[in-house]
Amino acid sequence: NDPRTTPKEKVLDNILATEQPDYTIRNIATNSEYSDFSPMFYNEDELVFASAMDSSLFSTRRYKWNNQPYLDLYVAKVNKESQEVKNAIKFSKKINTKYHEASVTFSPDNKTMYFTRNNYGKKLKRDKNGVNNLKIYSSKKVDGQWTEARELPFNSDAFSTGHPALSPDGKQLYFVSDRPGSLGETDLFVVDVLGNGSFSEPRNLGPEINTERKEMFPYVNDKKLYFSSNGHVGLGGLDVYEVPFDEENGFGEVKNMGKPVNSKKDDFSFIVNEETQKGFFASNRRGGKGDDDIYSFSRLIPEEINYNAIAGVVTELVTGDVMPEALVTLLDENNIKLKEVIADKNGSFVFEDLDGTTKYTIRTTKDSYAEDIMNVSTKDNELIDVAVTMTKLAELIVIEEGIKKLKLDMIFFDFDKAYIRSDAADELNRLVSVMKENPTMVIKIESHTDSRGSAVYNKYLSDRRAKSTRNYIISKGIDPKRIESAIGYGEERLLNECDGTVRCSREKHQLNRRSEFIILNM
Repeated sequence: NDPRTTPKEKVLDNILATEQPDYTIRNIATNSEYSDFSPMFYNEDELVFASAMDSSLFSTRRYKWNNQPYLDLYVAKVNKESQEVKNAIKFSKKINTKYHEASVTFSPDNKTMYFTRNNYGKKLKRDKNGVNNLKIYSSKKVDGQWTEARELPFNSDAFSTGHPALSPDGKQLYFVSDRPGSLGETDLFVVDVLGNGSFSEPRNLGPEINTERKEMFPYVNDKKLYFSSNGHVGLGGLDVYEVPFDEENGFGEVKNMGKPVNSKKDDFSFIVNEETQKGFFASNRRGGKGDDDIYSFSRLIPEEINYNAIAGVVTELVTGDVMPEALVTLLDENNIKLKEVIADKNGSFVFEDLDGTTKYTIRTTKDSYAEDIMNVSTKDNELIDVAVTMTKLAELIVIEEGIKKLKLDMIFFDFDKAYIRSDAADELNRLVSVMKENPTMVIKIESHTDSRGSAVYNKYLSDRRAKSTRNYIISKGIDPKRIESAIGYGEERLLNECDGTVRCSREKHQLNRRSEFIILNM
C-alpha cells in the first residue's frame, strides 16, 4: 500500500472492493427514453414513480432544482416475486398538473400522500433569483378519490422543499431542502407529523448525515435511513448510502452501499423491503433506456447460521483417558430421543442445529460403564461445551466396614424438601444403570436429614426422602422387589459435628441431608 494514500482514497478503495455479488439488478419494462425515477411502494402490488414519458421536450437534469415541465406521477402493477413492472398509467388527474409532480410517499394506511410539485399558482412562481422552487403537497383519499392537493406549512417561495419520505409509523416526515440553516447545497430535514395538518419545526439531520454538497431522496423504514449524496465519499455523481437507525441510539454510521447499486453515474431514490431484500432505485448509468431509468433489485438473503450446539468430550473418571465409541444420545425435556452419535477417536461429539434457550438431556453409555446423564440448557446462538465422565461399573461397588455399598456422589436434598433435584437425578441414573447391568442386585435405601428441626419431624422427612428416592428408581424400570427397603433415619447418623450444639454452615448441614445405598445381594 502507498503510505501517501489519503483517508478519502482508502475509503474509496474499500467501497470499490465491496461489490455485492448477491445482487440481481434489472432495468424495468416501463422505463421510457426520457426520465423515470423516484419509485415508491404502493398497496400490496403497485409501484408509483415519476416519469417524463409523455414529454419529448424534457431534457434538463432532474436534480438541479430548476424548471422541468411535464414530469408526472404514474402507477404500475408489480409482481412481488419476479418484480416485473407493467401497465403503467397516470396516477391521478387531481394530482398531476402541467408542471412537475414527483417523489411521493404514502401514510401507513395509504389514505394520505405527500409529493413534490413546482411552486405555482396560475403560473410558475420564481424567487428573486429567477428560480422556480419546489414544494411538498399533501392529498387525502376520500371515497376512493384523491382530493385537491394542499401545500405544507413549512414550504416557502424563497427556497425548495421536496422529496418527502414518511417513517413507517407515519409520525415523522423526512424531506430535502436548501432552506436557511442548511449545511450544504441541499440537506435532509425531518418534522413530526402532529395531525390536523400541523407539523413541528423542521430539524436538520446534522453533520453526520448532511455535507457541504447535496443530500437527496431519503427513504426510511424500521431499520435504516437511505439517501443519495454527492458529498460523502463515493464512486461518482450521486451515490446511495445507508444509515442504521433506532429511537434509542439515533443514527449510526453512514455507509456507502457499494457496487452494483452505486456506479460512476447518478444513483438515487433507493427503496427496499428489508424482509424480502427486494426493491427499486434509479440511475442514469450506461446501458439504460433513457435519461434516468428505474432498476429493480433483489438481494440474496444469507441463510441464518444456527450456532446453537452442544459439544463435548467423553473421558474416564479415574484415569482421565478419552473414551472413543461411547454412545451419546440427546433427549428433549420429555425424554424423547432427538439425536444419537458415537464419540470419535478423541472422545469428542457434537450436536448441532439445536433450538436456543432450550433444556436438553445428554445420556452417555458404554459397555461395562455406568450410564451418565447430564442436563444441559442451550443459550441464544452459542456453543455449549460439556465434559462427560464415565465410571466403570465395578468401581461403583465398594466395601466399607464389611458392608457393600454403591459408591455414588451423595444424593442431596434441599432444606425441608423431599423432591429429587436434577443433580440427584444424575446420580440415581447411574445407580439404575448399575442395577440393570447386575440384574440380581438387591439394595436398601437409607435416607438422612440434618439436625435442624425436631427429631420427630426429621424422622418423618427422611422417610419421605427415602420413599421419593425409591419411587424414582422404580420409575426408571427397576423391579420394586429389588429394593428391599427404603428407610429414613432422621438425624440419627450425622456425618459431622453439626448436631445442633455448634454453629454450622449451610454446606456442612447439607452433607447430612443424603441417601445411601446398601447392596444386600449381587
